[in-house]
Amino acid sequence: MKQVLVWWTMVLAVTCEAQMQWWPTEVSATSGVWLAEGDMRDVIEAPAFGGYAGWMTRATNGWAAFFGGVEHGGFVGVHRIGSSLYGWQPQIGWTLRTGQTRLVGWSFSTGLAYNSTVYNAEEPDPRMEAVGSHLNALVRLGITVANDSPISLGLGVLHTSNGGVRRPNKGINTPQAKLIVRLVETPRRRVYMDGATPKNFRSAVGLGLGGRDHAAYGGHIYGVQELFAQTTYIVSPRYGLTAQAAVVHHGALRADPNTDAPSDTLAANVLDRLQPGVSAGWSWMFGRARLDLIKGAVLVNPTPGFIHGYNKAQLFLSVHPTLDAFVSLRFTDWRADYVSAGVALRWGSSERECHTCPKWDL
Repeated sequence: MKQVLVWWTMVLAVTCEAQMQWWPTEVSATSGVWLAEGDMRDVIEAPAFGGYAGWMTRATNGWAAFFGGVEHGGFVGVHRIGSSLYGWQPQIGWTLRTGQTRLVGWSFSTGLAYNSTVYNAEEPDPRMEAVGSHLNALVRLGITVANDSPISLGLGVLHTSNGGVRRPNKGINTPQAKLIVRLVETPRRRVYMDGATPKNFRSAVGLGLGGRDHAAYGGHIYGVQELFAQTTYIVSPRYGLTAQAAVVHHGALRADPNTDAPSDTLAANVLDRLQPGVSAGWSWMFGRARLDLIKGAVLVNPTPGFIHGYNKAQLFLSVHPTLDAFVSLRFTDWRADYVSAGVALRWGSSERECHTCPKWDL
Protein backbone atom coordinates (compact mmCIF):
# COMPACT_ATOMS: atom_id res chain seq x y z
CA MET A 1 0.00 0.00 0.00
CA LYS A 2 2.84 2.35 0.90
CA GLN A 3 4.51 1.68 -2.47
CA VAL A 4 1.25 2.52 -4.29
CA LEU A 5 0.92 5.81 -2.38
CA VAL A 6 4.52 6.72 -3.16
CA TRP A 7 3.97 5.90 -6.84
CA TRP A 8 0.79 8.03 -7.03
CA THR A 9 2.58 10.87 -5.26
CA MET A 10 5.37 10.82 -7.86
CA VAL A 11 2.83 10.71 -10.70
CA LEU A 12 0.90 13.69 -9.31
CA ALA A 13 4.13 15.64 -8.77
CA VAL A 14 5.26 15.05 -12.36
CA THR A 15 1.77 15.90 -13.64
CA CYS A 16 1.66 19.16 -11.67
CA GLU A 17 5.14 20.10 -12.90
CA ALA A 18 4.09 19.39 -16.50
CA GLN A 19 0.98 21.49 -16.08
CA MET A 20 2.84 24.36 -14.46
CA GLN A 21 4.89 25.01 -17.57
CA TRP A 22 1.68 25.84 -19.42
CA TRP A 23 0.61 28.38 -16.83
CA PRO A 24 1.52 32.03 -17.51
CA THR A 25 4.26 33.54 -15.39
CA GLU A 26 2.37 36.84 -15.25
CA VAL A 27 -0.93 38.55 -16.00
CA SER A 28 -1.47 42.25 -16.70
CA ALA A 29 -4.29 44.75 -17.09
CA THR A 30 -4.11 47.96 -19.15
CA SER A 31 -6.05 51.18 -19.26
CA GLY A 32 -5.61 54.16 -21.57
CA VAL A 33 -7.24 56.38 -24.15
CA TRP A 34 -7.29 56.22 -27.96
CA LEU A 35 -5.92 59.44 -29.47
CA ALA A 36 -8.20 59.48 -32.51
CA GLU A 37 -8.27 62.05 -35.32
CA GLY A 38 -11.06 63.92 -37.11
CA ASP A 39 -14.41 62.17 -37.42
CA MET A 40 -13.05 59.13 -35.56
CA ARG A 41 -13.13 61.07 -32.28
CA ASP A 42 -16.92 60.79 -32.27
CA VAL A 43 -16.80 57.00 -31.93
CA ILE A 44 -14.80 56.99 -28.68
CA GLU A 45 -17.21 56.10 -25.90
CA ALA A 46 -14.96 55.10 -23.01
CA PRO A 47 -11.32 54.58 -22.02
CA ALA A 48 -9.48 51.72 -23.70
CA PHE A 49 -8.61 48.70 -21.57
CA GLY A 50 -7.31 45.16 -21.94
CA GLY A 51 -6.00 42.02 -20.27
CA TYR A 52 -2.97 39.84 -21.06
CA ALA A 53 -1.19 36.65 -20.03
CA GLY A 54 2.58 36.37 -20.52
CA TRP A 55 5.17 33.59 -20.47
CA MET A 56 8.46 35.28 -19.56
CA THR A 57 12.02 34.22 -18.81
CA ARG A 58 14.80 36.28 -17.22
CA ALA A 59 18.54 36.51 -17.88
CA THR A 60 21.28 38.51 -16.14
CA ASN A 61 24.50 37.17 -17.70
CA GLY A 62 26.12 37.72 -21.08
CA TRP A 63 24.66 40.51 -23.22
CA ALA A 64 21.75 40.77 -20.76
CA ALA A 65 24.15 42.08 -18.09
CA PHE A 66 24.80 45.21 -20.16
CA PHE A 67 21.07 46.07 -19.93
CA GLY A 68 20.81 45.52 -16.17
CA GLY A 69 19.18 42.15 -16.75
CA VAL A 70 16.38 41.43 -19.22
CA GLU A 71 13.02 39.72 -19.19
CA HIS A 72 11.40 38.52 -22.39
CA GLY A 73 8.77 36.14 -23.71
CA GLY A 74 5.45 35.74 -25.49
CA PHE A 75 2.01 37.06 -24.60
CA VAL A 76 -1.65 36.77 -25.63
CA GLY A 77 -4.51 39.08 -24.73
CA VAL A 78 -7.36 41.30 -25.81
CA HIS A 79 -7.59 45.08 -26.10
CA ARG A 80 -10.81 47.10 -26.23
CA ILE A 81 -10.13 50.20 -28.27
CA GLY A 82 -12.75 52.29 -26.46
CA SER A 83 -15.41 52.17 -29.15
CA SER A 84 -18.21 49.65 -29.71
CA LEU A 85 -17.91 50.38 -33.43
CA TYR A 86 -14.35 48.96 -33.47
CA GLY A 87 -14.93 46.38 -30.74
CA TRP A 88 -12.29 44.10 -29.24
CA GLN A 89 -8.84 43.48 -30.66
CA PRO A 90 -7.21 40.08 -29.90
CA GLN A 91 -3.41 40.35 -29.76
CA ILE A 92 -0.39 38.04 -29.70
CA GLY A 93 3.29 38.96 -29.58
CA TRP A 94 6.65 39.15 -27.84
CA THR A 95 7.87 41.51 -25.10
CA LEU A 96 11.39 42.53 -24.05
CA ARG A 97 12.07 44.41 -20.81
CA THR A 98 15.41 45.78 -19.66
CA GLY A 99 16.68 46.92 -16.25
CA GLN A 100 15.33 43.93 -14.34
CA THR A 101 17.89 44.43 -11.56
CA ARG A 102 17.01 48.13 -11.32
CA LEU A 103 14.00 50.23 -10.44
CA VAL A 104 13.22 51.53 -13.95
CA GLY A 105 13.77 49.93 -17.35
CA TRP A 106 12.62 50.04 -20.96
CA SER A 107 9.85 47.89 -22.41
CA PHE A 108 9.34 46.95 -26.07
CA SER A 109 6.58 44.75 -27.51
CA THR A 110 5.77 43.68 -31.04
CA GLY A 111 3.27 41.27 -32.54
CA LEU A 112 -0.03 40.94 -34.38
CA ALA A 113 -3.53 42.30 -33.72
CA TYR A 114 -6.85 41.32 -35.31
CA ASN A 115 -9.71 43.74 -35.98
CA SER A 116 -13.08 42.19 -36.76
CA THR A 117 -14.54 45.49 -38.07
CA VAL A 118 -12.61 47.48 -40.69
CA TYR A 119 -13.16 50.18 -43.30
CA ASN A 120 -15.46 49.07 -46.14
CA ALA A 121 -14.73 50.76 -49.48
CA GLU A 122 -18.21 49.89 -50.75
CA GLU A 123 -19.83 51.77 -47.85
CA PRO A 124 -17.35 54.59 -47.05
CA ASP A 125 -17.45 55.78 -43.45
CA PRO A 126 -14.88 58.37 -42.28
CA ARG A 127 -15.28 57.08 -38.72
CA MET A 128 -13.65 53.78 -39.77
CA GLU A 129 -10.56 55.19 -41.47
CA ALA A 130 -8.28 54.09 -38.62
CA VAL A 131 -8.24 50.45 -39.75
CA GLY A 132 -8.15 49.19 -43.33
CA SER A 133 -7.34 45.48 -42.80
CA HIS A 134 -8.32 42.74 -40.40
CA LEU A 135 -4.72 41.72 -39.60
CA ASN A 136 -2.42 44.44 -38.26
CA ALA A 137 0.97 44.75 -36.61
CA LEU A 138 1.39 46.11 -33.11
CA VAL A 139 4.26 47.96 -31.46
CA ARG A 140 4.40 49.15 -27.86
CA LEU A 141 7.22 51.23 -26.38
CA GLY A 142 7.38 52.35 -22.77
CA ILE A 143 9.04 52.11 -19.37
CA THR A 144 8.46 49.80 -16.42
CA VAL A 145 8.77 50.68 -12.73
CA ALA A 146 9.58 48.23 -9.88
CA ASN A 147 10.82 45.55 -12.27
CA ASP A 148 12.18 43.12 -9.72
CA SER A 149 8.99 42.72 -7.69
CA PRO A 150 5.74 40.70 -7.79
CA ILE A 151 3.81 43.78 -8.92
CA SER A 152 5.15 46.40 -11.34
CA LEU A 153 3.80 49.30 -13.40
CA GLY A 154 4.30 49.98 -17.08
CA LEU A 155 3.72 53.25 -18.95
CA GLY A 156 3.81 53.35 -22.72
CA VAL A 157 2.16 53.91 -26.11
CA LEU A 158 0.51 51.12 -28.13
CA HIS A 159 0.35 51.51 -31.93
CA THR A 160 -1.46 49.16 -34.31
CA SER A 161 -1.54 49.47 -38.11
CA ASN A 162 -0.82 47.41 -41.23
CA GLY A 163 2.21 49.33 -42.50
CA GLY A 164 0.41 50.64 -45.59
CA VAL A 165 -0.41 47.21 -47.05
CA ARG A 166 -4.08 48.17 -47.12
CA ARG A 167 -5.42 51.71 -46.81
CA PRO A 168 -6.96 53.64 -45.15
CA ASN A 169 -4.39 53.05 -42.46
CA LYS A 170 -4.36 55.93 -40.00
CA GLY A 171 -3.65 53.47 -37.20
CA ILE A 172 -4.67 53.40 -33.55
CA ASN A 173 -2.42 55.11 -30.99
CA THR A 174 -3.20 54.49 -27.32
CA PRO A 175 -1.12 55.90 -24.42
CA GLN A 176 -1.74 53.48 -21.59
CA ALA A 177 -0.74 52.28 -18.13
CA LYS A 178 -0.17 48.59 -17.43
CA LEU A 179 -0.35 46.81 -14.08
CA ILE A 180 1.79 43.65 -14.16
CA VAL A 181 1.30 40.87 -11.59
CA ARG A 182 3.88 38.06 -11.55
CA LEU A 183 2.17 34.83 -10.57
CA VAL A 184 5.40 32.93 -10.00
CA GLU A 185 9.08 33.82 -9.86
CA THR A 186 10.18 34.44 -13.44
CA PRO A 187 12.31 31.48 -14.62
CA ARG A 188 15.98 32.33 -15.10
CA ARG A 189 18.18 31.02 -17.86
CA ARG A 190 21.71 31.48 -19.10
CA VAL A 191 22.44 33.53 -22.19
CA TYR A 192 24.63 31.65 -24.64
CA MET A 193 24.72 34.24 -27.41
CA ASP A 194 26.59 37.07 -25.79
CA GLY A 195 26.55 40.14 -28.02
CA ALA A 196 29.18 41.46 -30.41
CA THR A 197 32.65 42.65 -29.39
CA PRO A 198 33.13 46.46 -29.52
CA LYS A 199 35.24 48.08 -32.25
CA ASN A 200 34.39 45.34 -34.73
CA PHE A 201 32.16 45.28 -37.80
CA ARG A 202 29.17 43.08 -38.54
CA SER A 203 27.88 43.05 -42.11
CA ALA A 204 24.89 41.48 -43.87
CA VAL A 205 23.19 41.05 -47.22
CA GLY A 206 19.40 40.71 -47.07
CA LEU A 207 16.46 40.02 -49.37
CA GLY A 208 12.93 41.07 -48.43
CA LEU A 209 9.47 40.67 -50.01
CA GLY A 210 6.60 42.98 -49.18
CA GLY A 211 3.87 45.21 -50.50
CA ARG A 212 1.76 48.32 -50.10
CA ASP A 213 -1.60 49.73 -51.10
CA HIS A 214 -1.16 52.66 -53.49
CA ALA A 215 -4.64 54.17 -53.21
CA ALA A 216 -5.76 56.21 -50.25
CA TYR A 217 -8.84 54.09 -49.51
CA GLY A 218 -8.44 50.53 -50.67
CA GLY A 219 -6.88 50.12 -54.11
CA HIS A 220 -4.41 47.76 -55.73
CA ILE A 221 -1.77 46.10 -53.57
CA TYR A 222 1.60 46.39 -55.28
CA GLY A 223 4.52 44.08 -54.61
CA VAL A 224 7.84 45.34 -53.28
CA GLN A 225 11.16 43.50 -53.39
CA GLU A 226 14.25 44.89 -51.68
CA LEU A 227 17.90 43.85 -51.73
CA PHE A 228 20.24 45.53 -49.28
CA ALA A 229 23.78 45.39 -47.97
CA GLN A 230 24.61 46.93 -44.61
CA THR A 231 27.41 47.07 -42.11
CA THR A 232 27.35 47.90 -38.40
CA TYR A 233 30.23 49.26 -36.35
CA ILE A 234 29.91 47.93 -32.81
CA VAL A 235 30.23 50.86 -30.40
CA SER A 236 29.37 48.74 -27.34
CA PRO A 237 27.68 45.38 -26.76
CA ARG A 238 24.41 47.32 -26.65
CA TYR A 239 24.73 49.84 -29.51
CA GLY A 240 26.07 50.13 -33.01
CA LEU A 241 26.29 52.57 -35.93
CA THR A 242 24.68 51.21 -39.09
CA ALA A 243 24.97 52.15 -42.78
CA GLN A 244 22.92 50.58 -45.55
CA ALA A 245 22.78 50.61 -49.35
CA ALA A 246 19.61 49.20 -50.91
CA VAL A 247 17.87 48.65 -54.22
CA VAL A 248 14.07 48.40 -54.12
CA HIS A 249 11.82 47.21 -56.94
CA HIS A 250 8.61 49.13 -56.21
CA GLY A 251 5.45 48.03 -58.02
CA ALA A 252 3.53 51.20 -57.11
CA LEU A 253 5.63 53.13 -59.64
CA ARG A 254 3.44 51.57 -62.33
CA ALA A 255 0.21 52.90 -60.82
CA ASP A 256 -1.88 55.26 -62.91
CA PRO A 257 -2.36 58.40 -60.75
CA ASN A 258 -5.99 58.76 -61.92
CA THR A 259 -7.27 55.18 -61.70
CA ASP A 260 -4.67 53.50 -59.43
CA ALA A 261 -4.66 50.58 -61.91
CA PRO A 262 -1.40 49.04 -63.17
CA SER A 263 -0.28 50.82 -66.29
CA ASP A 264 1.37 49.42 -69.42
CA THR A 265 2.95 52.76 -70.25
CA LEU A 266 4.10 54.03 -66.83
CA ALA A 267 7.41 52.56 -65.68
CA ALA A 268 7.23 49.91 -68.39
CA ASN A 269 11.00 49.42 -68.17
CA VAL A 270 12.09 47.57 -65.03
CA LEU A 271 14.86 50.15 -64.52
CA ASP A 272 12.16 52.81 -64.06
CA ARG A 273 10.77 50.86 -61.11
CA LEU A 274 14.08 50.56 -59.24
CA GLN A 275 14.82 52.79 -56.25
CA PRO A 276 18.48 52.84 -55.22
CA GLY A 277 18.93 54.38 -51.79
CA VAL A 278 21.41 54.93 -48.99
CA SER A 279 20.76 55.32 -45.28
CA ALA A 280 22.47 55.36 -41.89
CA GLY A 281 21.42 55.26 -38.26
CA TRP A 282 21.51 53.51 -34.91
CA SER A 283 21.24 49.87 -33.80
CA TRP A 284 20.17 48.40 -30.48
CA MET A 285 21.48 44.84 -29.95
CA PHE A 286 19.71 42.36 -27.68
CA GLY A 287 21.67 39.15 -28.23
CA ARG A 288 19.67 37.21 -30.78
CA ALA A 289 17.53 40.25 -31.64
CA ARG A 290 18.48 43.69 -32.90
CA LEU A 291 16.52 46.82 -33.80
CA ASP A 292 17.77 49.26 -36.47
CA LEU A 293 16.40 52.79 -36.87
CA ILE A 294 17.89 54.45 -39.93
CA LYS A 295 17.25 57.50 -42.08
CA GLY A 296 18.08 57.88 -45.75
CA ALA A 297 17.00 58.92 -49.22
CA VAL A 298 15.88 57.39 -52.51
CA LEU A 299 18.32 58.57 -55.19
CA VAL A 300 15.95 58.22 -58.19
CA ASN A 301 12.34 57.18 -58.86
CA PRO A 302 10.70 58.14 -55.53
CA THR A 303 7.42 56.49 -54.62
CA PRO A 304 4.36 58.40 -55.94
CA GLY A 305 3.14 60.74 -53.23
CA PHE A 306 6.39 60.49 -51.24
CA ILE A 307 9.51 62.63 -51.07
CA HIS A 308 13.04 61.31 -51.59
CA GLY A 309 13.79 61.11 -47.87
CA TYR A 310 12.58 58.20 -45.75
CA ASN A 311 12.89 56.51 -42.36
CA LYS A 312 13.25 52.79 -41.86
CA ALA A 313 12.78 50.46 -38.90
CA GLN A 314 14.18 46.92 -39.05
CA LEU A 315 13.83 44.12 -36.49
CA PHE A 316 16.23 41.17 -36.90
CA LEU A 317 16.09 37.80 -35.14
CA SER A 318 19.00 35.38 -35.37
CA VAL A 319 17.91 31.89 -36.43
CA HIS A 320 21.48 30.64 -37.12
CA PRO A 321 24.97 32.01 -36.39
CA THR A 322 25.06 33.39 -39.95
CA LEU A 323 21.35 33.82 -40.80
CA ASP A 324 18.77 36.35 -39.60
CA ALA A 325 15.03 36.67 -40.24
CA PHE A 326 13.74 40.25 -40.34
CA VAL A 327 10.73 42.50 -40.78
CA SER A 328 11.11 46.03 -42.11
CA LEU A 329 8.96 49.16 -42.39
CA ARG A 330 9.82 52.16 -44.56
CA PHE A 331 7.92 55.36 -43.83
CA THR A 332 8.02 59.12 -44.31
CA ASP A 333 6.45 61.75 -42.04
CA TRP A 334 4.55 59.03 -40.15
CA ARG A 335 3.02 57.67 -43.37
CA ALA A 336 3.99 54.10 -44.26
CA ASP A 337 5.45 53.42 -47.70
CA TYR A 338 5.78 49.61 -47.52
CA VAL A 339 6.36 46.71 -45.15
CA SER A 340 8.49 43.66 -45.97
CA ALA A 341 9.93 40.50 -44.45
CA GLY A 342 12.86 38.31 -45.43
CA VAL A 343 16.22 36.80 -44.52
CA ALA A 344 19.72 38.23 -44.22
CA LEU A 345 23.07 36.44 -44.48
CA ARG A 346 25.65 38.01 -42.17
CA TRP A 347 29.33 37.72 -41.44
CA GLY A 348 31.94 39.42 -39.27
CA SER A 349 32.07 39.51 -35.48
CA SER A 350 29.20 37.29 -34.30
CA GLU A 351 27.72 37.03 -30.82
CA ARG A 352 29.48 33.75 -30.06
CA GLU A 353 32.86 35.44 -30.61
CA CYS A 354 32.39 38.18 -27.98
CA HIS A 355 35.47 38.28 -25.73
CA THR A 356 34.40 41.15 -23.50
CA CYS A 357 30.92 40.00 -22.46
CA PRO A 358 30.46 38.82 -18.86
CA LYS A 359 29.84 35.08 -18.57
CA TRP A 360 28.65 34.91 -14.98
CA ASP A 361 25.14 34.84 -13.56
CA LEU A 362 24.18 37.71 -11.27
